[in-house]
Amino acid sequence: MTLTGPTTTTAEGSVTRERILDVAEALFAQRGLAGTGVREIARSADLTPASLYNHFASKQALYDAVIERGVRPLLEVIGRLPSREHTAEAFDDTIGAVMAHLASHPHLARLIHHETINGGDSLKGLVEHWIRPLIEQAQVEVRRDQSDYWSDDEAPLMITGWFHLVVGHFAMAPMLQEIFGEDPLSPHNLERQTRFLRKLSRLMMQDRESKDS
Repeated sequence: MTLTGPTTTTAEGSVTRERILDVAEALFAQRGLAGTGVREIARSADLTPASLYNHFASKQALYDAVIERGVRPLLEVIGRLPSREHTAEAFDDTIGAVMAHLASHPHLARLIHHETINGGDSLKGLVEHWIRPLIEQAQVEVRRDQSDYWSDDEAPLMITGWFHLVVGHFAMAPMLQEIFGEDPLSPHNLERQTRFLRKLSRLMMQDRESKDS
């Protein structure tokens, strides 16, 4: 019995922390760091500000935790590529993992777009600590390709193009829904988008193989 209390408390604290992160992610995506208040986050998470501060020391700490939860797994997914050959199957797995992660955090892409539009210190920190390392890691994988299909000038364009394709699908979801009349983030449409990206990746690899031959 002595172990039940602490274990339950820890589990409940973890659930509460995740709820705070989910709420904060959605609010930061709408208003950014500067435009979102701690009281608003706490109220939306059914907590008092004092309870929220039990989990996060400040609004900045909460914002940093939201970004880390969202972006670090993407770095880890791309970071696993060096242990595998650059095959179609390897890229299929990577694309699937990235899409699945973003689907579980659909507001992350909108948060990134919000900070991009508004600029300021929040954008600088986001880029310096997370987005630049993500892009640089992807560029390393492009340069590691023995075929040298992408030139040094083209590699950044290819990587940013993929970034727009993947992140843009989530960030632009409200507009896409207005255009096509269906939810781009529904399981069916996410599966379709993932299939499209995998097909595009395979076509690009075919072009590369054609050039090599």
